[in-house]
Amino acid sequence: MAWRQVVWAIAGASSALVLSLGVTLWRLGRQEQLHESALAADRASLAEKTAQLEAALSGMSDGIMMMDPDLRLLAWNERFPDFTGVPRNILRVGMPLEDILRAQAEAGEFGAVDTAAEVARRIALIRSGESTGTMLRLRPGGRMLELRRNPIAGGGFVTLYADVTARQQSEQRLRQAEKMAAIGRLTAGVAHDFKNLLSTIIGNAELLERETAGGGNPSLQRRLALILQSAERGADLVHRLLAFARKQQLAPAVVDLNAVVRGMDELLQSTVGRDVQIGATLHGELWPALVDPVQVEHVILNLAINARDAMPDGGVLTIETANLPRTSRGPCEDLPPGDYVSLSVSDTGTGMTEEVRRNAFEPFFTTKAVGEGTGLGLSQVYGVVSQSGGSVEIESALGQGTTVRLFLPRADVDAAFAAGAAGGLPGTHRNPVPEASV
Repeated sequence: MAWRQVVWAIAGASSALVLSLGVTLWRLGRQEQLHESALAADRASLAEKTAQLEAALSGMSDGIMMMDPDLRLLAWNERFPDFTGVPRNILRVGMPLEDILRAQAEAGEFGAVDTAAEVARRIALIRSGESTGTMLRLRPGGRMLELRRNPIAGGGFVTLYADVTARQQSEQRLRQAEKMAAIGRLTAGVAHDFKNLLSTIIGNAELLERETAGGGNPSLQRRLALILQSAERGADLVHRLLAFARKQQLAPAVVDLNAVVRGMDELLQSTVGRDVQIGATLHGELWPALVDPVQVEHVILNLAINARDAMPDGGVLTIETANLPRTSRGPCEDLPPGDYVSLSVSDTGTGMTEEVRRNAFEPFFTTKAVGEGTGLGLSQVYGVVSQSGGSVEIESALGQGTTVRLFLPRADVDAAFAAGAAGGLPGTHRNPVPEASV
C-alpha cells in the first residue's frame, strides 16, 4: 500500500508537471504566433508606407536627394537627375557625394571651372554646414534652380531641387509693371503741368504775332516764329509723354491692320531707305482690331524707325500679322484670356542686351548718341497699345536682331457698328491708300 501510494504520488506529480509544461509550451507557442503576426503586420505596414513614400517621391515635381552622415547617397527620386545633370545610369545607393559633384561639374552645371578644385570647394562647404538653407543657382541655358538643403537628425542631409525660373520671371514682370506704373503717374503729372505752361506761352506768342503783324519789325516776327516753333515742339513732346502715361485722347475704331500695313508701303520704304528690304507676312483672314487707326500708324512708323537705326548697314524689316484665339490664359502675362490680333515688326539688326530690353519702354531711355533721339519712340508705342487694352513685348539678343510684338484686342464688329450708328465708336477703318505689296 505504501508503495502504491508512492507510485500514485509520483504519477500525479509527473502528470501535473507534464500538464504544466504543456500549458507553458502552448502559451509560448501562442505568444510566438502573436509575435509573428505582429511582425508580419509591422512589415506590411512598413512596406505600405515605403511604397507610399516612394510614390510620393516619384510624383514630386521637385528633385530630391538624401545623404547619410558619411556623405553617401541614401535615396533620390526620378526628377533628381533632371535638376542636377547627373546621368541616371551612374546613380546607386552608397554613391559618394564627390562622384555626384564631379558628374555635375563635367556636365557643365557649374560653368567653366576646374573640376577637382570645384568639387573640393563644395565638399568643404557642405562639411562646414555653410551650404545649409535655401540657395539659388543658375543652370546652363538660363534656368534658375532653387536648392533647399536641411540636415537630418543623426547626421546627413536632404536637398530639394526646384526650377523657379517661371516664378522669378513673374516677379520680375510684376516689378517692371509697378515701375512703369509709377513712371507713368510721374510723367502724367509733369506733362500736364508742362502742357499748361506751354498753352500760356503759345497763346501769348500768337497774340503778340497778330499785334505786331505788318509793324515793320521783321526781327521781332522771326523771334516770335522761333518761340512758336519751339513751343509747338514742346507740345508734341507733351503729347508723346501723355501717350506713354496712357492719358491721351484716343479714337478707337474697327481697324484692318493688313490694310494699314499695305497702305504704309511707300511711307515705310522712304523712311527706312533703300538699304533696308521690307517684307510682310500678313494673315489671309485677319480679325479686325479695336484701336485708334491714326495712332497705330504712328506706332508702326516708330517701330520701323527704330529697326532702321538698328541696321546701319542695311538689312531686312519684316511685318507680320496673326490671329491669337482665346485660350485659358492671355497671349502674354499682362493680358487676360480673350481673342487678340498680333502685329510684329522684326529686324536683322544689332539686337539688344537684356538690360536695354528691360528698360526699352521707359521714357527718355535711349542708346543713341546725344541729339540723335529723344527715347520716346518705344514709350509712346507702349502707352498707345496699353491704353488700347493690349500689350507689347520685345524679343531680342545681341547680334540676332529684334522683334517687337503688339497684342491688340479683337474688335466686335457688330457691336462696333451698332455703337457707330448710335453715335459711339466709328465703323471699320480702312486705309484710303491703294493696297500695295509690301
